[in-house]
Amino acid sequence: MEFTGERYVPSVKGEIKYEHLHRYALSLELVSGKSVLDLASGEGYGSALLAKVAQSVIGVDIDPESVEHAKQQYNGTQNLKFLVGSCDSVPLPNGSVEVVTSFETIEHHDRHEEMMREIKRVLKPGGLLIISSPNRLTYSDEPNISNPFHIKELYYEELNSLLSRHFKYITMFGQRLATASFVFPLQEAYQTSIKTYTGSMNNLTQKFCILNSPIYFIAICSEEAESLQRNIDSVYIDRYDDLLKVIQNDLHQTKEILERSQIELQQTQAQLQQTQTTITAMESSKFWKLRRAWIGMKGVLGIERDG
Repeated sequence: MEFTGERYVPSVKGEIKYEHLHRYALSLELVSGKSVLDLASGEGYGSALLAKVAQSVIGVDIDPESVEHAKQQYNGTQNLKFLVGSCDSVPLPNGSVEVVTSFETIEHHDRHEEMMREIKRVLKPGGLLIISSPNRLTYSDEPNISNPFHIKELYYEELNSLLSRHFKYITMFGQRLATASFVFPLQEAYQTSIKTYTGSMNNLTQKFCILNSPIYFIAICSEEAESLQRNIDSVYIDRYDDLLKVIQNDLHQTKEILERSQIELQQTQAQLQQTQTTITAMESSKFWKLRRAWIGMKGVLGIERDG
């Protein structure tokens, strides 16, 4: 499936990959053994990931081509199916699923209240919503960019207010990339209880620090407080991607662009100098002096200029 910028596809690497896969990764424990609706399932990779641990997963997307692609791509998974539908018109009966996941969906339309009502309708009593949304302040305002596929992005207060109108209990998290040093086992480990440290030489502590300015919000919502008693603070690591090499390559490309720009600037300055030399030579020539004298004489004699 071709990447257009509107829907993430697994072939795309780097930052966008970490962000999308991390959301589904942290959902695995929350959907284990449960019936799930993956709203705006896109290419279908996320629904297929959830289906590995969930009792059943239904991926719903508004784009028929995406749904058809997902059906063909993941047709070997028995507890997974895909349907065409929209956020404000989900093709499922009332109270049919225990968990709804919806990642990077809400900003692609402006029918937010209708979307929340549909989610509440299909959720069973005490069901769980796991939803993400870009932080308009840090995603668009501060870098002064505009995503052409986004219709209505939300600030923290707007998202929190929207969710609070439809769910009694809400836990909000932030998501963003950050710089870190990793200490890891040299033997392959299936699971590990990773410790996190932060601080400085004067105050080094073992805790999971709060990062400034999240790029995305992730919220867990429910009508029952017990459903929210698990934290999802976590780290996603891709062993096959080396961000340091990516940064080095970017710096190398930037250096090459700068060098080409400097050469072009020098060429332009040389051309400008040559033009100025030519103009100076013309102005000092006999013809140019006679022309100026003639123009001056025309003014004294009152002869109309010919332009």
